[in-house]
Amino acid sequence: MEEGLMFEGGVSRVLVTVLVDSATHYEGPILAENGISFFIEAELNEGKIIRILMDSGITGDALLRNADELGVDLRTVDIIFLSHNHYDHTGGLLKVLKAVSKRVPVVMHPETFSQKYAILPSLGLYKLVYTGPPYTLEQMRDAGGIPLEARVPVPLAQGITTTGEIPRVTDFEVVKGFYIADGGVLREDKLLDDQALVIKMDGGDILIFTGCGHSGVINTIMHAKKIANSNRVRAVIGGFHLIDADENRIMRTVDGLKEAKPDIIAPMHCTGFKAMMKIAQEMPDAFREFYCGDSIEFR
Repeated sequence: MEEGLMFEGGVSRVLVTVLVDSATHYEGPILAENGISFFIEAELNEGKIIRILMDSGITGDALLRNADELGVDLRTVDIIFLSHNHYDHTGGLLKVLKAVSKRVPVVMHPETFSQKYAILPSLGLYKLVYTGPPYTLEQMRDAGGIPLEARVPVPLAQGITTTGEIPRVTDFEVVKGFYIADGGVLREDKLLDDQALVIKMDGGDILIFTGCGHSGVINTIMHAKKIANSNRVRAVIGGFHLIDADENRIMRTVDGLKEAKPDIIAPMHCTGFKAMMKIAQEMPDAFREFYCGDSIEFR
């Protein structure tokens, strides 16, 4: 793939609304739920609006209720992007597709419906558990999803692309405890299906949205900068999966974030309290709390 190929033109405005996150600071009707879902409305240079739903949470119930409370009309969704296979990002999809009420492309990695498992004692998972979608690919099709599977970046619109598989470059962002069934044999899974979404604004700076960031948030940033042909990171938003990371990984991640110099960094979901606090302490001007029900606009 030619670097920068997806990014001729650019995006003039982006409005991001959090429909699902593991926390909310609202005392009213907004529901938190394990997982992430972003409703992203992007205005392209020629004035066209594209609406992308990234991930669906674990049940779909919180997403639907929050969308209703926040005035988000899911029938306007143009494209759905699944960041990776795990049920807290894919589980609500069938209910979402019913609410979308039309056939809609679902961009995902070819391993999204693979049989994937995890053993993570640090998170209380002491036995092998299934981690994938609670439905089949055929059920997704029947619900109105049009699967678009790719290992490489997929352009969703002018200035907007998925990352495709993210190269593992750093030596500290290690994936452990995950497994995939391959030909009847269980083998270690490096979660190559874990992707992110990248938006390049008119001025050339980029927005990066992660689901869980299993690939490593620093690996993700490096890859996003490469495919966008830009060194200017405006924002990094989403899960960084540092919830069970040791102090060394957290500090090296913070060092990498400092080097990337994002204007806004919003760690969510599976980032974990220790890592969030360290990022807030070390990067107070960039750190943002971004929870279920929140919105942020970029121009």
